[in-house]
Amino acid sequence: MKAGDSFTTSELVVSSAEIIEFATLWDPQPFHLSDEFAKQTPFGGLFGSGLQSLCTMVKLGVESGFLTKDAVAGLAIDNLRFRTPLRPGMRVYSEFVVAEARPSGKNASRIVAKIAAILREVDGPEIITAELINLYTSGDIGSQIS
Repeated sequence: MKAGDSFTTSELVVSSAEIIEFATLWDPQPFHLSDEFAKQTPFGGLFGSGLQSLCTMVKLGVESGFLTKDAVAGLAIDNLRFRTPLRPGMRVYSEFVVAEARPSGKNASRIVAKIAAILREVDGPEIITAELINLYTSGDIGSQIS
C-alpha cells in the first residue's frame, strides 16, 4: 500500500424501503421513517440517516475488496462530514484515495493508512466525506481487489 493508491466502487441504488429499514433499526427519527413527516422538514421528503450514508460508503468499500484486503482493524474516522442527504432512488458510489501510509509505531509489519473516502451520487454531489484511519498488514491493498 502506498500514498496515492485509489479506487472507485461500483454503483448502488438506495430505496425508500432500505432507508426506512435502517432508520427503524438504528436511527428511528420520524423524518427517516415517514415520507409524509419528512415533507414537513426543510429537506422536503424522505432522507436517510447520516449513519446510513457512512455505512453505505463502507459497504461499497468492503464489497469491492479495497477496504478489506490485508485489513486488520479500523482505528478512527476523522473529519466526517454530511454534505447532502441520502435520498430514495439515488445511485451512489464510493471513491477512496490513500492519502498516507506509514509503518505502525507498535508493529513494523503493520501499516497505518489514512484514506480519503467519499460517497457520491452518480453525476451529483458528495453525500458524505471522511478520512478513514485503518490498520493493515504490509501487503498491497490494491493488488487483489475483485
